[in-house]
Amino acid sequence: MRLRAARLHALAVAAALVALALSACGASAEGTDDGSPLVRPPARPTLATSAAAPLTQACGAAGPRVLAEAAGTVAKRIYAGELTGSETRSDQRQVEGDAPLLNAIAGGNSSAIDAAVHRLVYSHTHIVRLRITRGASVLSDIGGPYIIAPVGGALRLHGRTIARYVFSVQDDLGYVKLVTRFLGVPLVMRAGSHGVAVEGLVPGPANIPDLGPVSYRGATYEAISFSARSFPGGPLRISLLVPVPSALASRSCSQINSAEAGHAALLISRRFQLSPAGFPVYVKLVRTLTDGLLYIRAGSHELAGSTRPSPPTLPTAGPVSFAGRSYEVSSFTAPSSVGQVRVYVLTRAD
Repeated sequence: MRLRAARLHALAVAAALVALALSACGASAEGTDDGSPLVRPPARPTLATSAAAPLTQACGAAGPRVLAEAAGTVAKRIYAGELTGSETRSDQRQVEGDAPLLNAIAGGNSSAIDAAVHRLVYSHTHIVRLRITRGASVLSDIGGPYIIAPVGGALRLHGRTIARYVFSVQDDLGYVKLVTRFLGVPLVMRAGSHGVAVEGLVPGPANIPDLGPVSYRGATYEAISFSARSFPGGPLRISLLVPVPSALASRSCSQINSAEAGHAALLISRRFQLSPAGFPVYVKLVRTLTDGLLYIRAGSHELAGSTRPSPPTLPTAGPVSFAGRSYEVSSFTAPSSVGQVRVYVLTRAD
């Protein structure tokens, strides 16, 4: 998996979105009659969240939709990072300015073109596949077989377009690992009517809506789907199967947001070695993906946070007002190089 947290830092985040409700339930495998895996949500780890809301404030039937849309937003942001991240743009500049490649294309030297493409794919870049074309002819195509999020452009020499390129910095497996580790939900990928055969994906039900409930192998999910692209430019449909907790309807929408964003932050924290040097990276990554404010504290001492100044005091769970806005707080404890810390996640409640 070649996507790094630093690339996601540079992701252009759209203007204020509804506070995200990331699904907190992952998948475990059990046997079924036909020998295929059965996807069921496991138990949640400990997370401090508010109690159920009064009935008049409950999110009710909208709860599953809130969960699914929020999880889908995060998955889309991860995908968008592959298209617009700073490392992707750096790789574009490197390909477009690579003198050996440009000279080999201009001279019609097939062996030199392959050598230049091989070098770009396998040394000092994040590229996992690179294709060079001129008109309908493929001059070179080197890299892995299962690739998503292609990025393309023109190759120019002395102001004249001599060929075109398309590359990607992410393969299917890397994306699947990111989404399942950061969101903890089953994932389905389909190219047309065909499922993508990549480790970590589930086959999924025959029909998956753009947004709505589905049943799959004995479990109920809220599905959300979006369009992506496979390499070098074919259609790809990505679907998340978001498990729906039984107590969801009794919570307010802001409580759902807070609990699920907090759980996503917990899952992401497990991909880091938390330390004073790494706290800002972690805080910014979670902020980018969840739209939540994060604060890391050891007792009353703040180690890192999304804003300066930060809230003077924070409950382990519940409502809080800060900078003229209302937030819902969830939190959890996590190990770090300086001892146990508490991570507070604030999502908008107004």
